[in-house]
Amino acid sequence: MKGSSLKIFLGIVITVATIVFIYVAVLTEIKNMNKERLNKIESLNEKQNRTQALMVEIQKLSAEDRVVKFAIETLKMERPVDNLESISVSKEQIQQIEKILNNKYD
Repeated sequence: MKGSSLKIFLGIVITVATIVFIYVAVLTEIKNMNKERLNKIESLNEKQNRTQALMVEIQKLSAEDRVVKFAIETLKMERPVDNLESISVSKEQIQQIEKILNNKYD
């Protein structure tokens, strides 16, 4: 009787110890994974900030005023008198394009 109750007690103790060990191992792994996730998020944020800073730098370097100034001063180019941004299109061309689009999407 004493031998069997000792075996049961040892079985319970070993089972509880195993469960506690597994619980502690799982908690430790969860903490490590959360720490790694936060580090990855921080790294991603740094990369996004660096990308944004580079985009701002690109916008500054490719600004029209800067490019025109560089072209005039360094390359000795001249700005045209005509407005290059206006495009003339006849009504017939517009109607042809409308017909093509209507036929395509009908």
